[in-house]
Amino acid sequence: MMASALTSSSLCSSSGRAAAGHVIAPIVPTVPSRAPPCLHLLPSSTPTAVVTQQAARKTIVSCAAPRPNAASSVAQMVHQNSRPMKVIVAGAGIGGLVLAVALLKQGFEVQVFERDLTAIRGEGKYRGPIQVQSNALAALEAIDPEVAAEVLREGCITGDRVNGLCDGLTGEWYVKFDTFHPAVNKGLPVTRVISRVTLQQVLARAVERYGGPSIIQNGCCVTSFEERVKASGGTQVVVNLEDGREFTADVLIGADGIWSKIRRQLIGETKANYSGYTCYTGISDFTPADIDIVGYRVFLGNGQYFVSSDVGNGKMQWYGFHKESPGGTDQEGTRKARLLEIFGQWNDNVVDLIKATPEEDVLRRDIFDRPPIFTWAKGRVALLGDSAHAMQPNLGQGGCMAIEDAYELAIDLSKAVAARSGDAAAVDVGEVLRQYQANRLMRVSAIHGMAGMAAFMASTYKCYLGEGWSKWVESLRIPHPGRVIGRLVMLLTMPAVLDWVLGGNTDHVAPNRVSYCSLGDKPKAFAESRFGEFMADDASIVHASHADWLLVSERTAATGAAGGDANSSCECKGIYMGESALVGRSGSPASPALWVDDVHVHERHAQVWREGESGASSGSDGASSSGSGSSNGFFLKDLGTGRGTWVNGHRIADGSTVRLWPGDAVEFGRHPSHEVFKVKMQHVTLRSDELQGTRYNTLLVGKVREPKALVPEQQVAAEQAGFGGKLVAA
Repeated sequence: MMASALTSSSLCSSSGRAAAGHVIAPIVPTVPSRAPPCLHLLPSSTPTAVVTQQAARKTIVSCAAPRPNAASSVAQMVHQNSRPMKVIVAGAGIGGLVLAVALLKQGFEVQVFERDLTAIRGEGKYRGPIQVQSNALAALEAIDPEVAAEVLREGCITGDRVNGLCDGLTGEWYVKFDTFHPAVNKGLPVTRVISRVTLQQVLARAVERYGGPSIIQNGCCVTSFEERVKASGGTQVVVNLEDGREFTADVLIGADGIWSKIRRQLIGETKANYSGYTCYTGISDFTPADIDIVGYRVFLGNGQYFVSSDVGNGKMQWYGFHKESPGGTDQEGTRKARLLEIFGQWNDNVVDLIKATPEEDVLRRDIFDRPPIFTWAKGRVALLGDSAHAMQPNLGQGGCMAIEDAYELAIDLSKAVAARSGDAAAVDVGEVLRQYQANRLMRVSAIHGMAGMAAFMASTYKCYLGEGWSKWVESLRIPHPGRVIGRLVMLLTMPAVLDWVLGGNTDHVAPNRVSYCSLGDKPKAFAESRFGEFMADDASIVHASHADWLLVSERTAATGAAGGDANSSCECKGIYMGESALVGRSGSPASPALWVDDVHVHERHAQVWREGESGASSGSDGASSSGSGSSNGFFLKDLGTGRGTWVNGHRIADGSTVRLWPGDAVEFGRHPSHEVFKVKMQHVTLRSDELQGTRYNTLLVGKVREPKALVPEQQVAAEQAGFGGKLVAA
């Protein structure tokens, strides 16, 4: 695409398009490395066929040109004044650093005090990633495009894929979320996940770039404050540090987190709310089978739930929430074992993530939040981020709200200084901070409430009637009424909720940023046109995944086997399903591909195979299926020996054929059997030659061994499926 012109076909979808063949010269500046602005504000009444080049040019101007804004000239005004407004920020977390960047760019004098900078330096335990959603990314772009571009570059995009809620036991989808289109339809960046350490380092470098290396002071804990009358008239805020030093400023911002000392003095002692849940968390070297289509999932259960998210570079971040009293601890080396007691019967997407995480990387903490308050500011002091509205992590909006707070506060202070022609002493700081509170209170309170409701829903979910009080009723598999009603409500309301959460602040940041479409934000592994298909059809996600299908029996490996602990490795025997494969008794002269160590199993007991897009494939016994017309179908046929084949505990008719799905449990010869074979999906990059159908080998869960290129037909199939990059197998 030429830098000086773009064709209508390169623009994102909107309510109208330029007529085919017209070339539109962009009038507004474009964001580096991004596609030109979209025609989002094209009037819906304008017929597509009659949009002229001139009309399209006007549309671009109205869509992307920044509106007049008093804050844009504040830096010049402040520098003309003999003394700029001084702001002290208590806390160098995400919100505090974003505020410092925004104020420094507007010419304010800023000092940031932080008790412990080890998080920014990346020392100690690895601090997990944080989700930076579209609303927060837009605010960052309005504050500093350079900082925003670095965050976008460093983050892993999850909003370009399907996300949502699943049943914990079965892994079946409950409700899917589309976070992609609410963002791109408003010209916003798509949601990313980024390491907290990386994000804070990006922000800290920006603070140093605009203000110098002395702006952030380490080992400085703000313990109290007071307002004093200045000898020259007016007041100032005096900030007291733990080491006894005092500093004065025009404004003090408490960005010191949920246990904020500034908050305690400002509004009095208030007790943090325990959510009722402790949270285990870790990062796994693991690639889920459907990673190219699914970004993150929340697995629901009664009194427990589990969250997994792609964080890039072959790693998955996960959180396991369990309802219990606060203050609990685990003995050294037992956290994974306890997690497997809690979640061990859940689907493979949960269990394999836990097993693939080293014991020493599993952390535990209790989850607290704060009740909403209606006083964020008094006099020259205000709260920001978690110190004002600590919320539960279920919406991923805690850090995002802090970034929005920082943008709002910087804009309000800048406008106030501009209104006084750069005279900081003439600004009514108390009124400005009260206005900041009023501007933020409604939106933050609503999202705080949504986060609490999401936690309640996730923890009270029940799949079947009788769960928790009658095993017999539960065995009838009657969908729980609450599950049915809850799903209906979410399907009806979630699009509007996501649109407001992700895009509800768009108009507020619009004067200071340019709406655009980013070609880099588009789905990488599938055509955008398939989004609707994946949202509507669960099976389409299974079929489109770049995954092998396995029929495998697993058992716990001995401690220390394969270089890992007993909960990180397992002994596996199984086959990759593809061409027709015979299942039979171990050592059978029929040479079955999959051996079953049981005298009840026939020498030629069953057959498994795949029917691909080219049509049905049948085995040596002529097995076929009624599903021969569908792609990526995997089937099992009992060969009619009378010995019996069971799928999910139910015996299938002798000589019959069934279609297999991930999670199915298959037994041959008897039920229950000491060898249960499970149907699993595994991403193609995790393929291992060590998996054998004739014996058990000890394998590390989810570990990629020495990479090797896919065979040509596998690469072609992957590319035809829409995967853009070069695939490797392990």
